Amino acid sequence: MSQPTRPFHGESAESRVRLRRQQLLDQAYAMIASDGLRKLSIHQLCTRAGLNKRYFYESFESLDALGAALVDDLAERLIDTGQQAVMRGIQQGLDTPALARYVLDDCITWLTEEPSRVRLLFSSAAENPQALAQRKAVIGRMAQTLSAFSVEYHQAGGPLPIAHVGSALLVGGTIEAIMTWLDEGIAISRDELVEDLACFWVAVGDGAIALSKRRGEVPSGQ
Repeated sequence: MSQPTRPFHGESAESRVRLRRQQLLDQAYAMIASDGLRKLSIHQLCTRAGLNKRYFYESFESLDALGAALVDDLAERLIDTGQQAVMRGIQQGLDTPALARYVLDDCITWLTEEPSRVRLLFSSAAENPQALAQRKAVIGRMAQTLSAFSVEYHQAGGPLPIAHVGSALLVGGTIEAIMTWLDEGIAISRDELVEDLACFWVAVGDGAIALSKRRGEVPSGQ
């Protein structure tokens, strides 16, 4: 389908497309959070969003494509939440354990204030092949972001193989821990969950740096 090209009421065509796309994503999120992904239909979504069905195909090829885009949209918000928390924590001069708690607290707050965010990002995606593939890509991107930060934070001087292993372990393990906690499979408070996870994050990071030094991958003075 051809894309609109002319401005309308002073708003560019590209801007209108982005707004309609986000409108569909926001409405899809609300509907999936309430009724699940399998009950979603293009007709119902467009009706709820107040948009003609042609505007759906303006941005998405199918419901599977929309599901993958929704996973990506939520992931970007989560990554941004974490990065913003890191910057604030560093500006406040927090030491490593305090910084880990601060960042995890912000991320877990964002995820669990609407538990459907966790389900859509890391559970419901399994109902949709494209969303499942996107979920794997999202976890990989989160691990890559964490790995790059850890190398910079510890002044390791360059990429470290163990940073990728540790980041994948922390991201995947944290996701599973949060989901298990939400399902009441871990009988601890939210503050205890943050504290426990932060402890593991610091231990894995410090252990990875120590091992890299023994291997000669990081100068011993770092």
